[in-house]
Formats: sequence, structure tokens, C-alpha cells
Amino acid sequence: EEPKSTAPSPVPPREAAMSVQASHLLIKYSGSRNPVSRRTGQSTSGVTEEAAVAELNQWAEKITSGQISFADAAMQRSDCGSFKAGGDLGPFGRGDMQKQFEDATYALQVGEMSGVVHSDSGFHLILRTA
Repeated sequence: EEPKSTAPSPVPPREAAMSVQASHLLIKYSGSRNPVSRRTGQSTSGVTEEAAVAELNQWAEKITSGQISFADAAMQRSDCGSFKAGGDLGPFGRGDMQKQFEDATYALQVGEMSGVVHSDSGFHLILRTA
């Protein structure tokens, strides 16, 4: 009789993604949880939801057309403090981010960019990097 293996069984691929990594470009607006840009220190209370979405869509077009890299776009425009790192948020797991952001990130393939995602912080473009 063969001896039973004590090696752990392989982890199914879906469960292997316990943590992900993403970069994002955040545009805050009047309805944001904290309507102040971390990049400029200025209030975003004068920015409407429609204006934020329209501007984010313009950035998405520039990124997808190759006019600018995601990281450069985030450095130039993101209202999150991660703008300094090209929007890189580092690795995170379930429960670490706001649910809307987390769900959108986990739904992306590595290297894929989201459409406009709304969270309590504002509107995001998300690039899953790992």
C-alpha cells in the first residue's frame, strides 16, 4: 500500500487570489466622503458628479489610446495620496478597501483597467496589477 502524502493539496486558482494589487486614478467630487484632493490640498466641493465622471472618461480614453500611461495619468490627476506612486496602492485583501472598489478590483484580470467605479471616496479608474 502507498503511503499517504502529507503535502498540502494544491489551492484552487480562485482561492489563490487572496490578495490583489492595483493602481487607481481617483477623482473626488462634492459628494465624496472627504472632498479634499490629497494631490493639491484643495477642496473638491465644487466638482459635480457629472463633471468628475466626464473627466475620468477623458483620462480613460487617453490611457487606452496610448497617449499616456496609467501611472503618469494618476501622477498628474489623481486626488488620492497614491498619486505619488503612480496610483499604486500595493497589495490588499478582502475587507481592506471599500466594497465597491474591492469588488471591481477582484473582477478584473491582471493588466485590465476598469471603467468608472464609484465609491464613497469618489470615482475611480482601477488597473489591476497583480
